[in-house]
Amino acid sequence: MQMRNVMYHFSSNVAVHIKTLDGQFDPADPSVYPVFDNKDFFTVAINSAETDLGNVLNSYVFARPKAPIRGLSVTIQSGRLKIKGRLHEAGAIPFETEGELTPTQDGKILLHAAKVKALHVPVKKIMGLFGVEMSDLIKSGKIPGVETHEDDLILDPALVFPPPHMHGK
Repeated sequence: MQMRNVMYHFSSNVAVHIKTLDGQFDPADPSVYPVFDNKDFFTVAINSAETDLGNVLNSYVFARPKAPIRGLSVTIQSGRLKIKGRLHEAGAIPFETEGELTPTQDGKILLHAAKVKALHVPVKKIMGLFGVEMSDLIKSGKIPGVETHEDDLILDPALVFPPPHMHGK
C-alpha cells in the first residue's frame, strides 16, 4: 500500500497526518482474512513513512493522567525536529528541545536532544554541569513506548500508536 497526504484517524480523538507511507497491511491472525473495518484484525508493516507526530503524542501518548509532558507541538525547522511543551513533573515549566531524528536498527525512533531550553533559557549546559540528563526528567517506563537514555528520547511505534499496530524499520 501507499498513502500520500492522508489524515488517518485511529479513533475519534486521535489522528495523524500521514504525508507519505509505503508498506503493507498484514492480517493479525494469518489464518483469517484481515477485516479493514476492525483495527484489531490487521497490522501495518511500514517500509518508510513521514508523519506529523504532534497530535498523536498529545492525544494518545502523553494524554494519560500522570504524563510528565503536556501540550506538545512538533515541527521541523532547518532539517531538525523541534518539540515544545510543558514539563508537568516540574510544575508545568515550558520547555523546548531541538535535535536530530533518526531510526534505530530495531525500528524505533530516536530523538537526540542537541539543544534544551526551559523558560526560554538554554539549559543543556547547565544540566550537564549538574549531571542532569533527559532521562532524569522523563522516566523510562512511565509512558508505554517512550524510553529515555541519557539525552535521547526513544519512541517505539509499535507501542506509541493505538491500534492498528504498526511496525517496521
